[in-house]
Amino acid sequence: MENCFICGNPKAVQAFATVKDNTDSGQFRAIQKAAITALSNISITERTVEKYSRRFDALVNALFDLGFNAKKPKGSFYCYVQAPRGTEYGDTFNTASEFSDYLIRKSLISTVPWDDAGAYIRFSVTFEADSTEKEIQIVEEMKNRVKRLKLKF
Repeated sequence: MENCFICGNPKAVQAFATVKDNTDSGQFRAIQKAAITALSNISITERTVEKYSRRFDALVNALFDLGFNAKKPKGSFYCYVQAPRGTEYGDTFNTASEFSDYLIRKSLISTVPWDDAGAYIRFSVTFEADSTEKEIQIVEEMKNRVKRLKLKF
């Protein structure tokens, strides 16, 4: 639709502009080329899947050991777990947002709260680590920081 011109009712013109914005634009070309390379070289995808699967195994095991009812997702970078009710120190959490704030203030662990369907916290395995050993260290550090909080479920 190059050299397109439209006039009419302002609401109709705005609706057309919205549709046009979402139909004639695309991903940044470098991202498209990276996707082509990844799809053309299955070994890249296999290594990525193996890396995140390994990280999820470690994260889910650590969360489970801490008292969370964690399960490995089948296709995501994220793991949602129900937020605890409080701590043995007397702190209480009425929402996932309250727990997420507490977690970052007390343990320097960043999570994403989700209160729309209950009190859930999102953990991620998208951290930087250049080796399997470093991945294990990161998950163990997270586990040790959370363990000190003495959470109650």
